[in-house]
Amino acid sequence: MLKEISQYWTASSGGYDKVIQSQFRSAMTISIWKELLEDGLGSRREQQVLDVGTGPGFFSILLSQMGHRPTAMDASPGMIQVATANFDQLGYKIPAFVGDAAKLDHLADNSLDAVVCRDVVWTLPKPQEAYAEWYRILKPGGKLIVFDGNYLYQEKKSLFHRLWYALSWLLILITERRVRRRSNRDQELFHGLPFVHVLRPEADDEALRGAGFQNIRIRRNFIPARRQLLSHLKYGVQNVERFMITATKE
Repeated sequence: MLKEISQYWTASSGGYDKVIQSQFRSAMTISIWKELLEDGLGSRREQQVLDVGTGPGFFSILLSQMGHRPTAMDASPGMIQVATANFDQLGYKIPAFVGDAAKLDHLADNSLDAVVCRDVVWTLPKPQEAYAEWYRILKPGGKLIVFDGNYLYQEKKSLFHRLWYALSWLLILITERRVRRRSNRDQELFHGLPFVHVLRPEADDEALRGAGFQNIRIRRNFIPARRQLLSHLKYGVQNVERFMITATKE
């Protein structure tokens, strides 16, 4: 399944880069995400951070601007290609590689200060194994920061949600210059993922404790709709409870 997921994101890399570029054009969006990252990482600079599922490199660029030393990884070669182009364009020398989030054999035990990811865990074929692997590579006291949501879980398809979806489709077309679309084959692929069939973040809490993490903190609705109204109108229709998790390797 990882191969199919990787191929999907490679095919979607151009469209997803348009999403990221629209976020970079918003000073408010940048400020919000930097606040959240600092809340999770703390104020200490020069931390070595693995940005899992970097996509077009959004978090890696923010982390560099914040004074950290990120490494970007993604299962999709297309995403890494786009991320590398973005790094080069902005003048950041950020290491990047294609890899499996649940199998990072070339990274040593206890070698990183932090692992961060955004909207990645729900797409993983083996999320529990990924959490265990991230625990392994973190230094004692290292932080895991996960931003995610209960994507595709008990989706609502009422008239209200269908109308909202039409509005979101139009807003995405206007602001990001892309057509939001998933084929039936793509839908079937995502519905085969384990974490779209469980209640989250409760399932994450259990998996993190099983991996050995402690001091697990969960923030629900970490970006209120009023702070990013346009983003809420475009993506809130997904009917997910978004959450931020921070956890520590003792």
